[in-house]
Amino acid sequence: MNRLLLICCVCLPLRQIQLTSGYGYRIHPITGKYAFHSGIDLRARSDTVFAVMAGTISAVGYDPYLGLFIRLNDGDFGITYGHLSQVFVLPDDSVAACHSLGVTGRTGRVTGEHLHFSVAFHHHPIDPLKFLLDIQNLNQKNKETKP
Repeated sequence: MNRLLLICCVCLPLRQIQLTSGYGYRIHPITGKYAFHSGIDLRARSDTVFAVMAGTISAVGYDPYLGLFIRLNDGDFGITYGHLSQVFVLPDDSVAACHSLGVTGRTGRVTGEHLHFSVAFHHHPIDPLKFLLDIQNLNQKNKETKP
């Protein structure tokens, strides 16, 4: 987590965060099977999606499950935003934290509109909610310690 200390500006992926499905094992809402969910789902309604940290857009595409998606990398972390209706970035674009990436939607295999948000550290999935809380707390501590 020392890498997080280098983050000076962070942002939430949506203006308002309301969790609809957490990270980890769950009963899948479409298949009804017990399976691992490598991200979190956030309630959304045509909301602007933001880069949570600076990085480079490594992929923009369509997946039958994720729908229209964006992947952002900063070297150590890979962040995926899924089920979008629109994208505002292209592969290899450099973005700053809080940069508008796209708009939420209901593409791919979904029961309704939401944002699928997942985070990987060195290609291993980590809990995105804990990641967001950690970077927000570190950002707050950095603000408090600066003169």
